[in-house]
Amino acid sequence: MAVTVDTTANPIIVTGTTATNDTITDERIFIKYVYWLNPTTAGHKVTLTDKNAKEIITLRCESANESQIVPLWTAWDGVHCTDMDSGDKLYILRS
Repeated sequence: MAVTVDTTANPIIVTGTTATNDTITDERIFIKYVYWLNPTTAGHKVTLTDKNAKEIITLRCESANESQIVPLWTAWDGVHCTDMDSGDKLYILRS
């Protein structure tokens, strides 16, 4: 299943699951924070890369239903989601 991306507001909201390369944006973006809401199973991952396949971040669920927020404060050449095993939503706060 592909992810659904809403880029109309800030933060960008990503829902769904994927094991393929889904584009969130191909535009240059400054990411302040990434917030992964409610990953359901320990061991599940979410991986973000830029449009050149350079890894931005991989988050791993350590405990079921434990949300994660990570500050990045870095600019990237686009954002792609290459893996999102679970979770209600992924929020990408940009400036």
